[in-house]
Amino acid sequence: MQEEIIDFFRNPALFIYITLMMTVCVVHGSQQVGDVVETEFHAYRLHQYEISGNMYGSRNHRVSYEAVSLSARALRRTMVTTWREFLTHDVDDMWSIATGAVLIFIPDNIDELNDIDRKAFLDLEVKLLNVKTDLAVYVAPHNDDAASILHDVSTRAEKAPSAVQQLIQSLSGNTISITSSDQIPELPDSYKPSNVVGRLSSGDRASLTIAFVAHYDTSSTVPGISTGTDSNGSGIVALLELLAVLSKFYDTPSTRPPYNLLFIWTAAGKLNYQGTRHWIDEFQKGNEGADFLDSGLNRKDDRIDLAICIESIGRKTDGLYMHAGKTPSENSAAAQLFRRLNKIAPNKKTELVTKKISLTTASAWEHEKFNIKRMPAVTLSTLASPSGPARNSILDLPSTLDEEELMDNIRLIAESVLGYILGLPEAGPSSDSRIKSEVSMLSKDAIDKQRVHHFIRQFASRPRPVGDRHATESVVSNLASVAAAYGQVFKSAVTITDAKTFGITQNRLVAERVKPAVFELVIAAGVFGYLSVFYYVATHSQKSVEGAVSAIRRSIF
Repeated sequence: MQEEIIDFFRNPALFIYITLMMTVCVVHGSQQVGDVVETEFHAYRLHQYEISGNMYGSRNHRVSYEAVSLSARALRRTMVTTWREFLTHDVDDMWSIATGAVLIFIPDNIDELNDIDRKAFLDLEVKLLNVKTDLAVYVAPHNDDAASILHDVSTRAEKAPSAVQQLIQSLSGNTISITSSDQIPELPDSYKPSNVVGRLSSGDRASLTIAFVAHYDTSSTVPGISTGTDSNGSGIVALLELLAVLSKFYDTPSTRPPYNLLFIWTAAGKLNYQGTRHWIDEFQKGNEGADFLDSGLNRKDDRIDLAICIESIGRKTDGLYMHAGKTPSENSAAAQLFRRLNKIAPNKKTELVTKKISLTTASAWEHEKFNIKRMPAVTLSTLASPSGPARNSILDLPSTLDEEELMDNIRLIAESVLGYILGLPEAGPSSDSRIKSEVSMLSKDAIDKQRVHHFIRQFASRPRPVGDRHATESVVSNLASVAAAYGQVFKSAVTITDAKTFGITQNRLVAERVKPAVFELVIAAGVFGYLSVFYYVATHSQKSVEGAVSAIRRSIF
């Protein structure tokens, strides 16, 4: 029995086993000291698009860097900050010193910002609007996990009282490593958003055509969280409600107006109105085409009398603005529409705003695409200028939309267009001073409040960026389904020519709390030293074992 015990300790396999076990314990212990904690959260990427060869926004979406504070001048790091702190720094300087990524935490409920904070937030968006950078820039809502990340980053950025304490802190303090999932595919080259076209036909091939136009996509500095409720969710809703209301006049030949009506929801409006440009090009090519054009349910002999583009008509204002390339002639359809808008609702002033069209820059309003092709068109909006910050803001939320104002503006447009296509006097149906009502053709409940509210919830309450293929296809499918209940509907794929959009509007980021790389080097050095000592002991242990065995024998025998 004693000999067996002695032979067991002589066996070299015992030393190999002990070596491996102790190595595993040391390495595992070093990982436990690292206190690894993972936090997953959704972040939304800064916009990325290209117009006429000019690239805007963030050109990268991959993140795999250590988190540092905004003031740190470190290469290949993720700068983590709050939106308020971001406003206090020189943005241009930040882009030049960083080669990794930027993560900005914004309020989790921006609806609750007060007026001062809303103005400051708009300033943030202005700073980000024209950014051109190779960094991956993300925005994420602030929550408890974000507060923990910011605390760790700021704590590590603080200077210790002495050099020794600073060294210890750099070796033992936690760091945050932020990585992206990279599981979201880029948009394929074959991806094409679609226009949706609805039609109410007069039945007469010689009839003129009035087109209602509104782009359905949204945009902002961070398109993944931009609901675009007013710009241009209100335009989507207005066209749907106008189609529902005016379709009743086309149900029977006796009430059918002598005009065709087109309702065109265009794609990529925020990308220099690519859907509008595509529809116009196909429309003009169609004069030599088939009976019906592929670009929509318009006939090859259709003649556009006026295109009425609608954008942002859901905010509480004193009236509307009619935007045009130049002052329309007195007898033109645009001039007659303008006069009717003012006379039907004298308490709601409509103002004409003319702006010269530039052929070298992106179009400011949708009607400019028609004017460039010498087609009559105007834009109706509550915005006096195309450069208003609210037009492309994250703050364009459902809470900012005034449903009553939107319904009033839809009624005003419907009344004015009906008066024009039915040839009613511009002064109204009666000159009797005792008639005070502003309604001439539609009943009090013609604009259905419940229907408008449903359209707002369905089409104006969630992001619709053209770079999000799923969101775009969902909007197109739903628009076509709803519009088909009132008229003929057609979908047309849009070929984007002088612009380009990019996918990955949001991503899943993982923040991992680990020990710094220097700490891992220290642990590695300790393991190497331990293995060296153990190797020396193992190689010189035979003599020690023999001595121990002899001592045991003497004590036993």
